[in-house]
Amino acid sequence: MEISEDKWEEVTEGSTTFSIYKDADIIYDASVFYNPKMAINRDLTILSLSSIIKKEQKKICFLDPFAGTGVRSYRIMNELPQNSVEKVVVGDINPIAVNIITRNSTNLNLNEKMEIKHSNAINILDSLPKKKDTTHIIDLDPFGSPIEYIEESLRALRINEGYLFATATDLQVLCGKFPDSCYRIYNAFSTRLFLCHEVALRILICNIITSAGRLGLAVEPILCYHHEHFLRVKVKVKDSKDVANQQHKKLGFVYFCKKCSYLATVELSKELDNTLCSYCSEKLEKAGPLWLGNLYEIEHIEQMKNDIGLFSLQLEKKIEKFLDFVLDEIDFPPFFYYIPFILRYCKKEGVSINQIIDSLRAKGFAVSRTIFDPQGLKTDASYDEIVKVIEQY
Repeated sequence: MEISEDKWEEVTEGSTTFSIYKDADIIYDASVFYNPKMAINRDLTILSLSSIIKKEQKKICFLDPFAGTGVRSYRIMNELPQNSVEKVVVGDINPIAVNIITRNSTNLNLNEKMEIKHSNAINILDSLPKKKDTTHIIDLDPFGSPIEYIEESLRALRINEGYLFATATDLQVLCGKFPDSCYRIYNAFSTRLFLCHEVALRILICNIITSAGRLGLAVEPILCYHHEHFLRVKVKVKDSKDVANQQHKKLGFVYFCKKCSYLATVELSKELDNTLCSYCSEKLEKAGPLWLGNLYEIEHIEQMKNDIGLFSLQLEKKIEKFLDFVLDEIDFPPFFYYIPFILRYCKKEGVSINQIIDSLRAKGFAVSRTIFDPQGLKTDASYDEIVKVIEQY
């Protein structure tokens, strides 16, 4: 395809200005599309890398095998401290993407530290262990599911016990619209109900942990979240069969009531005593296998929050609020109660979620809102205690 000089357009994200090739009015129709709505993803990546660099105390080598326009890599090289980035490898199978990246690399004076590959992601990833490459972070951002690239990425990160970042945009599959596809791709049962996004995220993490376990590796989540149309997972790779063996004990299922929001979790090796809801006798829905452990590492999140002021982030207020939410719910067990369903079960109207939170805290329970749903509530109180508090109103 011939590149036309009149279709180039300058864009600024963060503190980085770069060129995109705009050959369509609708971004998804472009030969290589730039999605400004994913800026929050890239902002959080910059903050995560800043936190990792401070923790590891060494220069990083970053690999982006689905580079597209290359914006993530330009920002990493331009916005992180110059002495903290050893090399950024960007790859894409699309020749127009490679043309865009090459042009920006030259214009932004990044050629010295940027290595550009015109290749598919599998070939790029497959070559790393053979070359004993010193990659520290691999960021997978494919269209749809990242699953087919996970094992090769983990194998490449074993040498340095590096970090794997992965984005999944196949939420229709992971959130239950296509259950057969979810079982085929992720070997799991999903749901379309109120827990769908947290279930989807934990199914994805479960698959990463299972892939790591086959290689004798463990992974520790440092920041995993859902935002709009995508899931984002960031994990630290650990080369330890012992840790991997223990980690698999945190895989299991969630059972929940689609009528009153009662829920229970069980490990893979255990059974739930009763699959009927103890409160409304509805048959409990089952989702999983999925990850039942933490989604965040507190030190990583706190460092990210401390570093916000170091960068030019258009979504700074939104990111700060998001990280505050994460810190509030960081120590709570998995999954949340959906308050509208509990109010319906209690036959109560006009009781706000804030009233319920205040009442539970007054009784000494820990309570938090959740990033997964504005009407969701995480707490160490039992379902009985939540019902008792609501019935007071």
